[in-house]
Amino acid sequence: MTQNMDQYIIVDLRAEWARRPFLSFWRPNFAGYAYPLAWAGDYAKATVIEKGDYLTGRRYSAATGKDTGKWERFAVLRSVAEAIAIDPPPGQIDGNTGPVVVNNKKNRDHLIANRLRLPPTERIRKAWTICVARWLEGDSCTGYGPSASKVRAEVRRHLDDVSFADITVRRCKEKDISLPAPDEIALGLTPKERDVLLHAHGSTCGDVMKAGFRDYYYTDRANPVLCSLVAKGLMRQSDREAPWGEGDVYFFTTDAGKHCANSLTPEYNP
Repeated sequence: MTQNMDQYIIVDLRAEWARRPFLSFWRPNFAGYAYPLAWAGDYAKATVIEKGDYLTGRRYSAATGKDTGKWERFAVLRSVAEAIAIDPPPGQIDGNTGPVVVNNKKNRDHLIANRLRLPPTERIRKAWTICVARWLEGDSCTGYGPSASKVRAEVRRHLDDVSFADITVRRCKEKDISLPAPDEIALGLTPKERDVLLHAHGSTCGDVMKAGFRDYYYTDRANPVLCSLVAKGLMRQSDREAPWGEGDVYFFTTDAGKHCANSLTPEYNP
């Protein structure tokens, strides 16, 4: 057994290998495949996360037109695979090298259940089609909320002359809005830096749907919070001072700053 208990190995379940006797694992340095765990490469968790869908992915699904089918490749702790491995039958592996993992549903399901989950790269602002009984037939609007019940409650709050029974809400995935998930830079901001960046982006105007309608913050050119955001590449300082405030300038969000602000903007209004 290996001593690299905190290392991950890459399982490959591609469809064309479904009838092979043993499961395949990636060799070191992303180069080739092997049955024996002894020949499988060790990959750090940070590497698996950095490589994203290169090392973690599902099969293509004709039904959705996307890679949403069965799991095809993913990382598991080496110790997880070793726990279900066996010595290979004599003569099936060069030098009878092992251990190997038998290719059966039980083992595949075990590895899938214990795979490394990647941190999310996006958040979804869910869209809903809203119809109210008193509206003309065919009339509807789109609303956003985490659940149908919350959307109905919001509609009921604005239309106090209708009952919950009058409100129909259905998911409308084609109008979902994709928002980035916070990355290390966003998560590393101080509370003051976060507040300033969100204010500059318009995320704190009272309606998260309006985030991005502005891109500036006006203050003293030596403001330490703004200067810190400039140093991090999230804002830039205007070259010219504003004529109505000595020493005051506009700071503008960069493309990286806008992406960061979007990642910190809540999916829904409080």
